[in-house]
Amino acid sequence: MKKSLKIVFWIAALSLILFIQSFSCAYAENTPSRTLYVLAARFDTVLDGIPLETLVDFWQSEKPSTPDSNFISGIILTGSSKRPVFESLGQPANRQISYVNDTEQAIHQAIIDRSWIILPFDQLDPRLKVLAIDGKNPLDKGFEASGWPLITQNGSELGDFPNWEAVPIQNRDESKMTTLMLTGVTAMVRGTASYMDALGPEYPATNIFPELRNADILHINNEVPFAPVCQQTEEDYAVLRFCSKKRALDLLTFIGTDIVELDGDHFQDYGDEAMYYTLDLYKEAGIPYYGGGINIEEAAQPLLITHNGNQFAFIGCNAKEIGYSSASATRPGAIHCDFPKIVEQIKTLKSQGYLPVITLQHIEYYNLYPNQQIYDDFQVLADAGAVIVSGSQSHIPMAFDISKDSFLHYGLGNLFFDQAFFLPETSEATIDRHVFYDGKHLSTQLLTIKFTNLALNRFMTPEERGQLLERIFSESGIDGQ
Repeated sequence: MKKSLKIVFWIAALSLILFIQSFSCAYAENTPSRTLYVLAARFDTVLDGIPLETLVDFWQSEKPSTPDSNFISGIILTGSSKRPVFESLGQPANRQISYVNDTEQAIHQAIIDRSWIILPFDQLDPRLKVLAIDGKNPLDKGFEASGWPLITQNGSELGDFPNWEAVPIQNRDESKMTTLMLTGVTAMVRGTASYMDALGPEYPATNIFPELRNADILHINNEVPFAPVCQQTEEDYAVLRFCSKKRALDLLTFIGTDIVELDGDHFQDYGDEAMYYTLDLYKEAGIPYYGGGINIEEAAQPLLITHNGNQFAFIGCNAKEIGYSSASATRPGAIHCDFPKIVEQIKTLKSQGYLPVITLQHIEYYNLYPNQQIYDDFQVLADAGAVIVSGSQSHIPMAFDISKDSFLHYGLGNLFFDQAFFLPETSEATIDRHVFYDGKHLSTQLLTIKFTNLALNRFMTPEERGQLLERIFSESGIDGQ
């Protein structure tokens, strides 16, 4: 009898536990939340966005549009994106709309077919470019979801929620986002320095500083040392021996520099005293550095930074002949690239949860696509697990090679340097804004700039931007696998 009562008791207890679990799961599933979806295309798409009206017209059109590299040639929906699109745009009439349940397969097909894709924000990857709708882009900090057409409301079964705008978006939380901005060459010398002396050290950033300051982590590759007494002569210029005045540091603090790369060709131009002086200035300004240092041990150390839960490891080095890299056991300077050692660093850091970002001072190559040595070195680092490999040395904007796991940009061009009229291409550059979310590289936005004199640049007009992107993308590669 007692045994029978025990059995009954345990059956009742188990039933109660299962009921509670079932109720909890049902409540959790019905808890109000929202899910954000984005419209995206291959990264090498020139178009930056469309009006909502254009998307609606395409969706409701019975006639297929003519395929165009800069317009809609088809849209792929992932399994989870059907509901928000149908709720916003209705049942589609266009035959160029297709469905692929698996997100990874949908991305693969979009890249191969050059179709556009609608997918959850947090399932983006670096091969995709997010397209703005009515000028709004979910990659932007401070993005307001109000009025965004691609969003689902989950949990409405629990009752009426008149203020859905106050319900959290479950897959886009800015406390999990980091914007990392990588830039090209900075050298505050010659013509650039002359303008800074005459018009103030902040002058070169007059037109672009708000965007630079808006980055969570702003990277600057400052190739030139500061010197206690910096008086450049014609002889110095003739042999490309450079220094910057202490006052020039105000430009870097004005734009909100967060990290400085020190593996540039000219860091050792004014000897050990200037290098020690430069390192002290960065320390006083609270700006961490990497790729160079007080000795080879410091220069070889990765710079580790955590922001909003995203862990970054920055590694830099000079890949040219050893003469450009003076760091040794007893001497300060830039560090020469030891690729086997860096490969091991990348693997170790990756296993510890870090996102390895490698910036290289490599060969100055005035072509869109790199030579074989640059290509091979970048690929070695990508194969080891680097999330981003970026060429800091180039004086012109260069091409990309992008896969699901790595974003390779062979050169960005100048940020602050007086080469505006050296070649047509040296008047142009990109600033790469990489967006990370919850420990993952989601996507990249390219800012494009053009120099108007030897110091000042501005953001490009739409026509200038389109021409530059078409030229770069014509030589770039996007891996569809």
